[in-house]
Amino acid sequence: MMKSKTISIAIAVVALAVIIFFSNGVFEKETVPVANYPTKEFRSKYGFTVTYPENWIIDDSQEDAPAEFIREPNGRAFYSMQAQIDPRLVNSDELENVYQDTENSFRNDEKYLVEESGWEHEDKTTADNSYFAAGLYAESGQNWRFKEVTIFSKSGNVLVLRGMSLKEYAREYGPIIDKIFSSVMQTDEKISRETAPKVTQEDALAKVKSLPEVMEYEKMLVGAGKQATIEAEDQDDAWGVHVFEVVTNDADTHTATFGWYQVNKQTGVVEKEI
Repeated sequence: MMKSKTISIAIAVVALAVIIFFSNGVFEKETVPVANYPTKEFRSKYGFTVTYPENWIIDDSQEDAPAEFIREPNGRAFYSMQAQIDPRLVNSDELENVYQDTENSFRNDEKYLVEESGWEHEDKTTADNSYFAAGLYAESGQNWRFKEVTIFSKSGNVLVLRGMSLKEYAREYGPIIDKIFSSVMQTDEKISRETAPKVTQEDALAKVKSLPEVMEYEKMLVGAGKQATIEAEDQDDAWGVHVFEVVTNDADTHTATFGWYQVNKQTGVVEKEI
C-alpha cells in the first residue's frame, strides 16, 4: 500500500494552521464520541510531534513505504507521515503542473473515490500551498476510508500526512485519526489547537480592506491617481493593520496614515485605533 519512490528529507516547519483547518471529521457522517484514552507523543524526523493512543505501534521500518507509521495494533487503522522533494516547486512556471499532478493522482487512480477535496489557496499561484482529500480507498479486497493533507513548500519540500481506517471501523477510528491530525505541533514551537490563531494575517487584511470606510478611501486615492497601502503586523493576540498612502514630494518620501486597526486573532473582531 502507498508504495512510491521518495526522497527522505527533514521539513522544519509544518503548516500548522492548515492541519487545523483540515482536521474536521470526514470519515463518517455520523461518528461516535471519542473516549478519553492514554496517549503518547511521537517526535517525527520531519520537525513536528503528534499525539496518539499509547497502544498504537510506531513503525519506521520503511517496509510498506518510505514513511513513518503509527498503526492501530489490529491493523484496522493507521496514520502516516512521508516527505518528498519536487524540484518543480521552485519554478513558478511549473506550479500549475505540480498541482495538476496532485489532483490527477487521486482522479486517475481507480483505487480512490474522493468525496471531499480542496486547496488552501484556490488560485494556486503560490508554491506554499496545501491540498486536502478524503474519501474511499480500495486495495487487495479491503475498503478503507482515508484523509490526506499534502503540504507544499517553495523550497521544493512536500510533506504528506495521511490517516486511514478500514471502512467497517471508520466510526470507531475516524475520530481518533482526526485527533491525531489536530495534535500536530512544530517541535521547536508547540502551539496548541486552542491558542493557534483562527484568523490569519491574510484574513485580517481582507477584513480591513472590506470595511466601507477603507473601500471609500481606496476609491478616492484611485480617483486621484494614487494608491493605498495596507499592511499587517503581528501584535501578539491581534493583527495590527495599517492603512496609509506613500507620499513623495521631490526627494522627500513619507507616509500619510488613514487609520490603524486591530483584528483579534481568535474572534476576528475589528477595532479602529486611529
